[in-house]
Amino acid sequence: MQRFAENLLNDMRLVGDELADNAIKGLFEGEVPISFKDIFNNNWRENDAIQENTKEQLSRFFSVSQELPAWADSRKMKKANMFFSEYSGDIMGLLGSLSLPYCYAAADGAKVLAFSERIKKDTQNRLAETGQFVLDVLSPNMFELSGKAVTSIQKVRLIHASIRYHILKSGKWKMEWGLPVNQEDMAGTNLAFSFIILRGLRKSGRVISTENADAFMHIWNVIGFMLGLDEKLIPQNLKAAYDLAQLIERRHMKPSAEGKLLTKALLESYKDLPVKLPNGYLTSYMRYLMGDDIANMLELPQANWTSNLVKLQKLNNTLGQYTSLILNKSAGRKFDKTELEKKQPQFTFPEKLGFD
Repeated sequence: MQRFAENLLNDMRLVGDELADNAIKGLFEGEVPISFKDIFNNNWRENDAIQENTKEQLSRFFSVSQELPAWADSRKMKKANMFFSEYSGDIMGLLGSLSLPYCYAAADGAKVLAFSERIKKDTQNRLAETGQFVLDVLSPNMFELSGKAVTSIQKVRLIHASIRYHILKSGKWKMEWGLPVNQEDMAGTNLAFSFIILRGLRKSGRVISTENADAFMHIWNVIGFMLGLDEKLIPQNLKAAYDLAQLIERRHMKPSAEGKLLTKALLESYKDLPVKLPNGYLTSYMRYLMGDDIANMLELPQANWTSNLVKLQKLNNTLGQYTSLILNKSAGRKFDKTELEKKQPQFTFPEKLGFD
């Protein structure tokens, strides 16, 4: 059984990403300034003015960061692509209504996000960038040579290193909060985009098999590894993911000015959505997904009568999925009930994991 100890997480709060950090340090402290555009256009390779050690650090970063872990399973990754294709609408919606506010509830990690004015003043574009990243890494064939996955992951990894560099140089950061974008916070964010999404799907009434859940976790484990996450913080199965999430929540989720500010900016950005929802529906839905404890930490408005609509939507999702399965399986022949049962969620501990 995989175990996550407090001492391990304490140590990991002081660890960043040496590979990316060295590359960024070479960029920002070299004599010749290089932009992110220049990096990904490879303009630095032929620029004789750029110091050789900077070129070496960049070459090493791009060489190492494009490698998938030895344990990456192409079959599971393709299955995760198919799963994402089927539930892409739900998953993209859950990013903003569950994953991001879940991250905001981690008080020290939220301080890093609050350092950036963009997340507060340019929320919609920042959300669009996050959504594009998810599309780049989860859509079918994105890990092929012509896909966007590797390049998108490398960009995010360098951005994280850049954030660490500038925040530490600002002199405003307290190390009692841990290193900016440290390993434990990276692990928590990866869970927010994987395990927490699965929990959100289940709470929304979607029927998710263990095989699909395992594949979805696997592809995010691969992504996390390529983003620089230490393998010691990569959960080997759903139970391990649950244990790690619970430990991180207990250690870091609490009310903070930054978390409340980020949540307020997030809600403000939703006011311009082209789809007009009943007043209070979105916050009722978000509160249902994340639970009252986390919602209260973020000062999310209380649920109103629209919470009944949330329950109806969950029921509609479940019934619709089962009806579709029955119609597909029974077309042209007698329906076999055992086939439906095989498609039902196979988690042996759904209540313990908080899926229902």
